[in-house]
Amino acid sequence: MTAVGPKLKDLAKAAGVSVSAASRALNGYPDVSDTTRKRVLAAAQRLGYRPDPAARSLVTKKSQSIGVFVLSQAGPLFSHSFAAEVLDGILDRLAESEYDVVLFGRSRIETAGSFRTLCAQRRVEAAVFMGLRSDDPRLEELGELGVPVVTLDVPLPWANVMCVTCDNAQAARRAIEHLLALGHRRIGLVNGHEAAPVSTARAAGYREALLAAGIPPDGTLERTGDFTVDGGRLAALDLLRLADPPTAIFCASDLMALGALRAAEDLGLSVPGDVSVVGFDDIPAAVESRPPLTTVHQPRYAMGRAAAEAVLQATRGLREQNRSEIVLETYLVRRDSTAKPRAKRDEQARSAARPRSGGA
Repeated sequence: MTAVGPKLKDLAKAAGVSVSAASRALNGYPDVSDTTRKRVLAAAQRLGYRPDPAARSLVTKKSQSIGVFVLSQAGPLFSHSFAAEVLDGILDRLAESEYDVVLFGRSRIETAGSFRTLCAQRRVEAAVFMGLRSDDPRLEELGELGVPVVTLDVPLPWANVMCVTCDNAQAARRAIEHLLALGHRRIGLVNGHEAAPVSTARAAGYREALLAAGIPPDGTLERTGDFTVDGGRLAALDLLRLADPPTAIFCASDLMALGALRAAEDLGLSVPGDVSVVGFDDIPAAVESRPPLTTVHQPRYAMGRAAAEAVLQATRGLREQNRSEIVLETYLVRRDSTAKPRAKRDEQARSAARPRSGGA
């Protein structure tokens, strides 16, 4: 005969509270005092109480499920290191909660045809979206889902939607300021696709830094690379073949920056001897590249955890009023792909070699 574990009423009795109070304490409702919640949780640990998800769903009429929608991968779900680390953060935080995770990959989303259909079929209580494009024809569905939604890097105007992102414009400014401090004045941009809000923000930061240094932005030095290695390579080749090529290239993702390194190699140029390259993301490959890549570090795992925490708080009615964005910090990681431009180095070398005049 299978042993029957303690029931909710047993837990409530052990904690000295009503069954309703015990249930609300376990499910994180804000109207339960910290003292009561701690007493209930302590009793649950002492008794070895484990809630029955099926029974709980029948009582609450809720699925206890959160949908995680991943639209950005081009191949296997975890093939993109940036997406994989964000997903790790999301899944790790949700695993610590009372919610189950329903993961929707790109092929399943395309088959269903709408976000609304999948959310209704699985009765998800909230949803996290990553890899959204601003030109997605299903975008307006997010404001009509009737459940809390958290997006990664795509701010939206609806009350039920919160965005987790970084200050992309500021991060791009820091990258360009680093190149300017080295002496670069002709700096190229390889940006992502136009349907990514981060592309707009990073391009704005790039131009703002140039203007602040008294350098008018030059549209002939800007290309798009679609956030891919191949796209970055082709865009960098185009820039480096100009009659007056840039001495440095800022790429709006590390994958495109890796493509820029390949482009330099294809043309027989050295990095950073002939051209400096800066990326954005600080994925593991940025450390392993040759040379190691100077890049903007994004807290990918922390972004995932923050998105999961935001959606959990929203399911409990704890979202801060009028807060539509959570913005995480970035920082620049200086490695070996950036240096002073060759002309600057040559000028300094000539100056150092020039004989000094002096009196007897």
